[in-house]
Amino acid sequence: MLQGVRQVSKRKILNVSLPEDLYAAVNEMADYENKTKAELTREIIREYIIRQERWKKIRQWGKQTVEEMGITSEDELEDIIYNARKGH
Repeated sequence: MLQGVRQVSKRKILNVSLPEDLYAAVNEMADYENKTKAELTREIIREYIIRQERWKKIRQWGKQTVEEMGITSEDELEDIIYNARKGH
């Protein structure tokens, strides 16, 4: 590869239809952030995926913790949380 020339990754095109108000908000934010609508949209999607993956890990950790502690009901979980907050 030539020095100073970066390889462009393969891309797929995603066409999205937006309500006018959402389109206007994206357009306004892209202008404010000095980005193209495509750059802003990629960033938003990337951040959404990262956040969802983080929540997925949190839910998996919670499920594993419930199983390890042998918690069998929401009432039991609420009691544990209540007592932990009281300092018992």
